[in-house]
Amino acid sequence: MDKIVELSKLKQDGGKPKVDQAKIDGLAADLAAAINGTYMLKRGRELEDKEPGQKLTIEPSLSNQDLIIGENDNINVPKESLNSEKISSENSLALELEPLNLAFSILSKPCPSSENLNCRQPLKEPMDAELLRILNDPESGSFKVYVGKYKFRCHLQVLQAHSKYFQDCEDVGTLRAHLPTDMVTPTAFHVIYNWMLDITKRPKGGCSMVEIYSASTFLKIDELLEIAFVCFNKSSVSGSLAFGLFLEAQKFEIRMFQFLMLSRIEEFFLPLVASKEFVQLDFYWVRKLLSIHSIGVNSEIEIFMTAVRWLSYDWDSRKVLMEKIMGCVRFCLLPALFLRFLQGEQKTLVLKSICSSPKIREKVNKAFVYTSTELCDLTQRISSLVKEFDPPEQRKWIFDKRCSYHRKPGGNQGQFFTYQQFLNYLESLHDSVPDHGS
Repeated sequence: MDKIVELSKLKQDGGKPKVDQAKIDGLAADLAAAINGTYMLKRGRELEDKEPGQKLTIEPSLSNQDLIIGENDNINVPKESLNSEKISSENSLALELEPLNLAFSILSKPCPSSENLNCRQPLKEPMDAELLRILNDPESGSFKVYVGKYKFRCHLQVLQAHSKYFQDCEDVGTLRAHLPTDMVTPTAFHVIYNWMLDITKRPKGGCSMVEIYSASTFLKIDELLEIAFVCFNKSSVSGSLAFGLFLEAQKFEIRMFQFLMLSRIEEFFLPLVASKEFVQLDFYWVRKLLSIHSIGVNSEIEIFMTAVRWLSYDWDSRKVLMEKIMGCVRFCLLPALFLRFLQGEQKTLVLKSICSSPKIREKVNKAFVYTSTELCDLTQRISSLVKEFDPPEQRKWIFDKRCSYHRKPGGNQGQFFTYQQFLNYLESLHDSVPDHGS
């Protein structure tokens, strides 16, 4: 304590001490500050030297009795009590400094909460169902596919998972694609995309297998193409059904499929020739049809008459194709009597024009020599004499007992009939399609 209070200053007249409350308050404040500062300093030192488990006590040197000032008491404040306080380890309050056991845990043992609470992961809805719900939502698709005037919102990843066309598409960054309507119809794309999403619901209006095949061909979806081929390769796909599929395929650029269907016509050939659909076919497909080995006829004469029928339907525009269409006729399969007939004078415009053609007359003459000597087994010698001679491929010979000029076996070299007889037979086919025997 910096100041020492003199006892003489506390006395007043008469020799009796007078209490100055302000000074007492100041003295108490100074004392408290001194006690606090000295205590903290010495306590720190004691803590360093103190043995573990020893109790520390604080005993002030100025007792309560020393602070009581009466009227008859002489105030005697020792200097030592004003400057310091004694720290004792024996008396007063004790401070517990023993540390807690750090190994103590409120938990019996560490374990997953599922064991304590007896919880198990509940069954959740399969993710594929949730993903399918999102994929089925058109608003969630960011890739736009345009087919004609129709727009489809799709998921590009779904398209690429099935279609090589979208895998190889270089414009996917634009998030849009335009498909040609001559290969992909809006209905077919709708059905195919639903198939990709495993949706069985069919769109209104339905969709034909030919549309699916055409779209799958353009989009390069191998799985659907295999499914289509399985359907088309059935034995029931022949005759009128095959020709119907051929006509349906004309809307699309799938010529390989069309040629496949033409090759399935077989015994339905003559009923087809009797129809309006045949005479309305373009030259390309008539030529392909007449070149097929498996078309059913009783004689090669019927192939020749079929070409005449197609030319006669629109002679003015088709006469320039006369020599090309007659190139499909296998003249060496024509009977010798009919070849002799072609060498003679013709009365109708179409037959007269055909037989007047130098190229056709040359073919007729070579074939007549071949067929005339066939019975004499001179074919090998004649073939060496006739340039560019190729042994003809046989047709699929059929027989209809209702036809007046049909002979057994088919391809009979002694057969002969006129163009009018041929037309009469075709007319009879309008009523019923015959059940041919091969």
